[in-house]
Amino acid sequence: MSQRVIAFTGISGVGKTTFLSKLAELITFQHVTGGSLIAAARAIAPGSRDTMRHADLDENQRLLIQGFYRARDPDAGLIVMDGHVVVDTGEGLTKISSDVFKALDVMAMVHLEADPSRIAQNRSRDSSRSRPKSEIETLKMHQDASRRHASFIADSLKIDFLIVGQGDVSSLANRLTVGFDDAMPTKTQQI
Repeated sequence: MSQRVIAFTGISGVGKTTFLSKLAELITFQHVTGGSLIAAARAIAPGSRDTMRHADLDENQRLLIQGFYRARDPDAGLIVMDGHVVVDTGEGLTKISSDVFKALDVMAMVHLEADPSRIAQNRSRDSSRSRPKSEIETLKMHQDASRRHASFIADSLKIDFLIVGQGDVSSLANRLTVGFDDAMPTKTQQI
């Protein structure tokens, strides 16, 4: 069986968990989150994983890769790696190297986007997380930067790059079921 790994990205609060919960109702996949893998490796309590953005980023990425290979189910046909391509350290955005996604053998990059005011609402409603408070304009800039960097990673790895919104669950399920054409990577697509 050929295992496919998809990177599912977007800024904190965009609704990745909600989207992937709906996607799991339509197709079968193993869902792993970058934050959980790093937190487990660092032996950090799940509720305090948001503090990892202040830790050494290179070490976090090394732990993510190691954790991914420990957690991956060899019998899963599809693995969705839920994570970020940029991290808000509190002192600005830091880009995650495309080498991380190459090491995970990612074959497609999917970027979830939402209206920045919706992201702000999501962040304010979620009391289980301690995300940075940001103005709507800042969230827009962060989302734009995340999209550009996700596209850059996809281009550098010569893999597909898709942009999705919360209403695109069934379209993405169909795309993941049908598959991606490895021989002919596409440019940016919005589905």
